[in-house]
Amino acid sequence: MAKARLACVVKVMAGTVAALLLLANSSIAAQQSAVPVTTVEVKKHVLEETLELTGDVCAFAEVTVYSKVSGVIEKLFVEVGMRIEKDDAIAVVEHKAETAKRAQLAAAVGVAEAQLVQAEAQLENARLEKQRAEKLSKDKSIADQRFDNIMAQYRIAAAGKDLAKANLAAAKKGLEQMDVRLSDYTIRAPISGVVSERFIDEGAMDNPQLPIVTIADTRVLKIESQVPEADVIKVRKGMEAEVAVDAYPQEKFLGKVEIVDPSLDEKTRTMGFEVYMRDANELLKPGMFARITLHVRTLDELALPIDCLLRRPGTGVYYAFIVEGGVAKKVMDIKTGMRKGNLIEIKTGLKEGDQVVVVGQGLLKTGTPVVVRNEKGQEVPAR
Repeated sequence: MAKARLACVVKVMAGTVAALLLLANSSIAAQQSAVPVTTVEVKKHVLEETLELTGDVCAFAEVTVYSKVSGVIEKLFVEVGMRIEKDDAIAVVEHKAETAKRAQLAAAVGVAEAQLVQAEAQLENARLEKQRAEKLSKDKSIADQRFDNIMAQYRIAAAGKDLAKANLAAAKKGLEQMDVRLSDYTIRAPISGVVSERFIDEGAMDNPQLPIVTIADTRVLKIESQVPEADVIKVRKGMEAEVAVDAYPQEKFLGKVEIVDPSLDEKTRTMGFEVYMRDANELLKPGMFARITLHVRTLDELALPIDCLLRRPGTGVYYAFIVEGGVAKKVMDIKTGMRKGNLIEIKTGLKEGDQVVVVGQGLLKTGTPVVVRNEKGQEVPAR
């Protein structure tokens, strides 16, 4: 009887052990069949949309100066790199003959002034004779012929004064015109700025077809650029711009869009615009190649790494795998938006908090058991 009971206990224990072993083996097999994956949580990110363009650094204004007259450059006052102000003398063209002509015209003005004084004196004398004749005429004390002669002399004197005034005005006008012409022999700066180029030397022969110097106003610099037709709506006056140049790879210069062309270039289908830089004229130089970053807008939206998304072959349709209850689930027709770096905006298809597979998608289909591991390979409890 005791032996029978012992045998029964042994059988029960053996069955229990076998059941435990079977359960353990099943669990191990299930773990071995689960696909290891890494996931990323869908959550909100601050995404800034930017527009990356290129352009050229230019002076705010640049003027090439020409002489209005021909002659030998008598004096040259500027050198390349020199800062000058508006109306400063740049050069003087030899003008001895014109100076002599001016002296003649000035003398002519003096003669005309003297003639006017003489004419005024003659007119005053004629006026007095006229007054006396008019009094005598009332008393019938003067002959008519004498009276008529006096009146004629008065009219002649008045006309003589008018002629003298006209001659003086003409002489002064000629002198003024000569002064204007003489001023052309002194070449002056039309704007304030820096002499960026000089094309002629002192003693050389000059004429109106040859440039003298180029002056660049660099107190404000501008970046000239173009934007493709597809992005013209993103560029507007007043928006901030970040500028980088190869000469200062670690520097970022700030500016603003100040000029936006009202129309597109028909040949290139691009729209021109200008970024003004007011605080970088000591470092940036005209002629530099610039990389422009325009800050279009900032969003706080759901996003995740672009590596989480897969694309159906031959289409623009995105899909992804999420993990729910330890198994994979395929989510189709995910709509995306702005992309910034490795992050892409999720508009529809995924919701905040979804665990999206970023590593291991190639072995998944809906219902595949998964083991979620972190970047260090450590298992993460399933959600």
